[in-house]
Formats: sequence, structure tokens, C-alpha cells
Amino acid sequence: MRRLLAGTNLGLSAQTTVQLLQALSRRNDLTAALRETGLGAGADFRCDFDESPRDGGCQIRCDRGSGCSRADKKCKSLGHCVSIDVNRDRTWATLKSLQVYTPTLPPACDGYAFHPNGSAPTAIGAPFAIEFDDLIIAGGKPNESWCYRDTRVQPRTAAGASSSSYGGAKPLIVSARKLPGQTFPYSGNQACTLETCFDLERCRPHHDDKPDAPLRLYIDTPAVRSYDMRRWPSCMRSCLREGIVEAQQLACLVIPTVNLNCEWDVCDPSTHTMLRGMASWNHSGRNHIIWDYIDGPHIKYRTDDAVFLKTSMRLSEYRPGFDVPFPLLPNGEASHVTPAELSAAVGRRTILASFKGVCQQSSRRPALSRLHNGRDLIMLCTERKATASQWDYKTLMLTSTFSVAPAGNGLHSFRLAEAIFFGSIPVIVDDEIVLPFCSALDWRRFSVRITSDQVPNLPSILRAIPHERVVAMQQRLAGVKRRYFLFPFNTAMSLMRVRVREALRGG
Repeated sequence: MRRLLAGTNLGLSAQTTVQLLQALSRRNDLTAALRETGLGAGADFRCDFDESPRDGGCQIRCDRGSGCSRADKKCKSLGHCVSIDVNRDRTWATLKSLQVYTPTLPPACDGYAFHPNGSAPTAIGAPFAIEFDDLIIAGGKPNESWCYRDTRVQPRTAAGASSSSYGGAKPLIVSARKLPGQTFPYSGNQACTLETCFDLERCRPHHDDKPDAPLRLYIDTPAVRSYDMRRWPSCMRSCLREGIVEAQQLACLVIPTVNLNCEWDVCDPSTHTMLRGMASWNHSGRNHIIWDYIDGPHIKYRTDDAVFLKTSMRLSEYRPGFDVPFPLLPNGEASHVTPAELSAAVGRRTILASFKGVCQQSSRRPALSRLHNGRDLIMLCTERKATASQWDYKTLMLTSTFSVAPAGNGLHSFRLAEAIFFGSIPVIVDDEIVLPFCSALDWRRFSVRITSDQVPNLPSILRAIPHERVVAMQQRLAGVKRRYFLFPFNTAMSLMRVRVREALRGG
């Protein structure tokens, strides 16, 4: 170290890593210079060709079965890229640089809140109380039976739960106890309802609250580690500002910000310990809401009695009236589509239905690809590069009346929200997924849902929908995006508010 410092103009008194790197960056042998310091092999950097814009750094998807040759080639083309780091599954490579740089921080809520003009979001403009117009039509109460329609799964509640929210349907009552030898692949208490695993008294309106006051929220502020969880607290404080309280004892809901999300689907083994270590957890986690943002159905750490705000849940494991189904939020082109582009697409949706994506053999996607006719049914597997490369994804979405949104590696995929943002009616091909906000949004008004065995009949199913019905669905789709998906966390908290206020009134 003394020899390295002596070779710079800083003198032997230089102490900080930044000063040292700035001096060393003038050397030609940058890799060797940094390694000699013992500080590591490089740093992530941002790039305009990043294929995973929601994560930090410059990332390139690895080629299936042939390593990460694209990442190697891209790194060699950049003068400041010195190495690549490949994740354990060899699916992504992160390019590394030795340049000393100050990364440009994204807007606090970029990817979590959206602007209707496609520009960077202004989270402060988020409405703090959202009214669900479908519920007004249906009588004002969340209708959990909507979540099960067009599936083979029967409505269910935990024992003792009220069935009033099922719109008159008779729910299948399941036991709140496990049978001998039975285990649930589930991290929370499967029998939870607002009546059994939630302290409703903490949520009673104060005497000076306005009639439309949001639920009182406390956002925990420990030191967080993952990229998403560093941004999430500030986004929540900005979007949900009207309901924020500064003491957890005053809150109806507590939002933990420990390392909840699993990066590369690898979870921090100490997450449950950190949750139970929170003063507000109080042994059970009641009135805490866990945000799980992966497409796998199971949270991989224990959550006790906490509510799930989750992007991928099976209907057979969903706790009606308790958990909050949440979308995988769009990124890239979908979140930045402009009103002018959507307006121009109105008369140009000449493709009946489309899909473009990786076709995992364990998914329904290979069956969809067999419907491709090259004219009004464009169903593409990106592995078949010669065919898939002929179709630009954004153009395809803006010229498709329907966009098929099948599951991918998990139960969910980004295509569901992307279809909504692009104005293309989503077609859900899944028997199990719980649709976002399904007990408050009537998905039949702006989407089509089919079971897996109906895939061969999909063209005839879509062609049988009358033109007037298609137009009405497109109009409703635009309204759903504007009212419920631009600020999805506000929508989630508003759904919780409706449920809580209904429970406080006695159902």
C-alpha cells in the first residue's frame, strides 16, 4: 500500500478508498492496480443496454446452455469494463468496472409508481385514498368470489371467517387445523383472517380523522441491504404520506423494511430473526404487512401472523380477505409508453393475440407457440431467434388486441401488467394465480382468463368475443391502469382500508 501511495501525487497521508482509486485509475493496468490494494476486483456500473433495469449495475442475460459469451463480448468492447461476475445459476452476468464514479440515483419511486405520460413518476402526486368503482356497483364490499372465477379452484375461507364478502356464494369451509402428518408449504399461519390474526382495534378511526382518512402506517427504518429495500421505504413515505405516523404504537399497519426480498431467489437466512427482533413484531407479527416481490409462490422465511402483500400466490393457499394480491410491476418500455403512442395504437391493433418470451418447457408457453400463424396470431419463443427477432416487442404489444400473459418460471410474469400499460387486453393462462386486487377489481371487465386445457381453443375463444365487448374492455383497461396501477401501493393500502373498515362495522 505504501508503494502504491508513493506512486501517486497524494502522499502517504491519503487514507480514503475514493482518493486512492481516483489516483490509481490513471494507471494502464487498472485490474492489477485495484487487486494490489486488496479492495476487490471491481465495481458495478450503470449502462444504457442493461437488461435488468430494476436491479443495480450493468447486467446481461447469459445464453442458455452456452455460458455468458454475450457478456464477455460486451465487456471486451468497453474500455472501462475489466471483468464479469456470473450468478450461481449462470443466468445473469454483471459487468464490473474500475472507474471511480458516482452513480445516478433513480427517482425514489421509479418502478414503484408511474406517470401517465410515461415520464419519471412524481410519487407525491399519489392519491392517498382510492375508491373502487366496481365495489360501488357491487354494493360496497370486497367480493372474494371474484378471485376464483374461471378457475377450477372453489372459493374457500378459514374456519370461522365471515362469508358475507363472497357475494352470496357458498364458500368451501376448510379446517383451521392441520391434519395429522399434513404440512403446508407456507411460511405464514394459513388459518389467518382479520378476525383471528389481526388487531382491528388498532385501526379504529380517531375522533378527528376525516371520513376518507387512510389507514395509519408505520414504516420501520432499520439498516437495509438489498437494492429494492433501500428504495422502498422512501417510496412508501412519499406515496402514502397522508397515513404515515412516527410511532408504531399509533399505527394500524406496520411495514417492515428488513431484507424481505430474495435476490436471485436466494433469501437472507436471518430475515425471520430480524423480523422477530423488531419491537413491533410482539411474537406474532400481527398487523405487519410483508411485501414479497418474486414470482415464486412461497415466501422462504417464517412470517407468523403477518399479512402478505404478494405478487405470486396460489388460489389454494390464498387467505381470502386477509392477503393482498399484488402485480409484478412493469419496467422498461411498458412503464414509459406515452399517451400519444397509445392513441395511435387505437386503430392499428390488427393482431388478434400475441405472446413473445422465453418458453420454459415446464410452462404453458410451448403450447401457445404452436398457435403461431404469422398473421393475426403471433406466438413467439425468443429461443427461436430467427423468427422472434423479426418482431419488436413494443410494436407487437401496441398492435395486439389481446396479449397472452402465461406464467413463466413461477406463477406470475411481468406480461400481465405490461399488457395493461400497453393497452392490450390481457389473457391469463393459469388455473392457480390470484389476480392482483381481485376482490375489488372485476377482472372480467378488462381481461380474459382460460384454463391450461383451453389453450388450443384460444383463437376461437377470442374471435367469439363481440366487437362491442372488445371496445368496452379496452376502455375499461385504460381506466384500470389510470386509477389502480399507476400507484399500486396506494391501491393495496386502499383495499386493506376497505376490508378493515368493513370488519370494524361487523361485516
